[in-house]
Amino acid sequence: MIRHPGLFFLPALALGGLVILLSWRSLGAPVPLPDAPDGRLDCLSYTPFEPGSRTTRTPGWVSPARIDADLQQLRAYTNCLRVYTPIGSTPAVIRAAEKLGMQVMLGAWIGSNLEQNDREVAAALELARRHPATISAIVVGNEVLLRREMSPGKLAALIREVREASPVPVAYADVAHFIDEAPEVANAADLLLIHILPYWDEPEPPSAAAAVAQVMLVYERFVARWPGHEVMIGETGWPSAGRQRGPGRPTLLNEARFVRGFAAVAAARGIRYNLIEAIDQPWKRTAEGTVGGYWGLLDEYRQPKFALQGPVSDHPQWRSDAAATAALFALLLAAGLGARLRAAGWLGWTAVSLACAFALIFQWETALVMSRSMAGWIGAGIAAAATLFAAGLLRTLLAHDARPAVPPASFAAAAAALGRPVALWRDASLRLGAFAGLVMVAAAWISLMLTVEPRHSDIPVAAFALPAVALAIRLAGRAGCDQREAALLAVLLLCCGLWQLEPENPESLAWLAICLLLALPWGGSLCSTLARHGPRGSGPRSA
Repeated sequence: MIRHPGLFFLPALALGGLVILLSWRSLGAPVPLPDAPDGRLDCLSYTPFEPGSRTTRTPGWVSPARIDADLQQLRAYTNCLRVYTPIGSTPAVIRAAEKLGMQVMLGAWIGSNLEQNDREVAAALELARRHPATISAIVVGNEVLLRREMSPGKLAALIREVREASPVPVAYADVAHFIDEAPEVANAADLLLIHILPYWDEPEPPSAAAAVAQVMLVYERFVARWPGHEVMIGETGWPSAGRQRGPGRPTLLNEARFVRGFAAVAAARGIRYNLIEAIDQPWKRTAEGTVGGYWGLLDEYRQPKFALQGPVSDHPQWRSDAAATAALFALLLAAGLGARLRAAGWLGWTAVSLACAFALIFQWETALVMSRSMAGWIGAGIAAAATLFAAGLLRTLLAHDARPAVPPASFAAAAAALGRPVALWRDASLRLGAFAGLVMVAAAWISLMLTVEPRHSDIPVAAFALPAVALAIRLAGRAGCDQREAALLAVLLLCCGLWQLEPENPESLAWLAICLLLALPWGGSLCSTLARHGPRGSGPRSA
């Protein structure tokens, strides 16, 4: 009998608190990086929108006051902005830039709609005639060749037409190899803007540390191929949030590392460039996944994400994160006071409480950048509940007087019980079956998305790590041999987990481990299913 559980609780609390403090202090430690020369950048892409809207659509009209405030803030970073259409709020952007003495690279959005193209070109030329001292160039088309919305010949003819009527130089912007394949387009423009986004490199991007060298290599090859042409890097940058691709990891620190390192190298070599973006664009998450919304120097609320000079922390709010983690850890650890834990049990429960607290904090931070609607927040809430349920399963197993573990109900029985919450709450077998089914179905769906849409699908390791560990331990040797649904899900998890594997990507490796943990307890079910429903007529044939 354990008479004084507090004797274990207080040392465990102190040990866990120390681990939390040291972990967050390490994660938030400032890292020295190259400074951007004079703390300024050459040019920034800018799309005006109202902050806090959490919109999933491209913004339309924005108030002139909002634009004035944005440009006042952006003037501290650059004297040049690139915009992509002359329609909507762009005239207000140009007027605000003119008042501040800033330059604007004005885009005309060109696509397959010829009437819309005419409107874009006419509006761009009108603005250029009104503001020739402010508009440094008209960019006729952005990645038109990449999207295959117009043939090179027709695009070149349009560029020449605009060039004849424009009071300012005319440019074209696209990924370098698409311009390489269209010499008529390259020869039609005064200025070539090449887009080099190393995070999106195929088949695998470089790390953030190696990305600057990759950009310079592409630029130098392009310039050598087109001697006598004026060339500018029209888009480059690195995201601060989203899924990792190969060794290319989007973090705040890596965005700062790329932006500042690139700016220093470009200034030393006299290379003109434009960075994406001035401000995070949350609506891009719909088409590009989480990573699409986080390429800005400022967040959507116009708060600077990092400084252009001095050390940078990957977690500048690490103290508040540590405090929140410690509070969660203390609450979770206190739940062990009623679980009749011995010394070894307290050690295990301390580890579980730490893992659960960190997982919940990382889930919260992930939800802040991933969630685009109420459905996203509901999903985040379900993930948090699953993590807490997993911790409860492990606490039960750690108790020295734990009851014999009941096998999980079949997924079909658990699904049928979802409409009877009282029965589900009272029956441990149904609860376990429902939990296992929920986690495996969700993991299978995410694994499928990682297989069919790997570029834009996030890898939610923090949401599934503890549930996967808890189920692997709880179901080891007890999953039964008649769970056909579980066996099929296990096969799907194993196949998709292996398919999505990127050996240099820790997130991908962690997801494979989660798939293995979720699938392995159902090996008996798989064998039973194959034995029952395998190929028939495999016995000896009669002569």
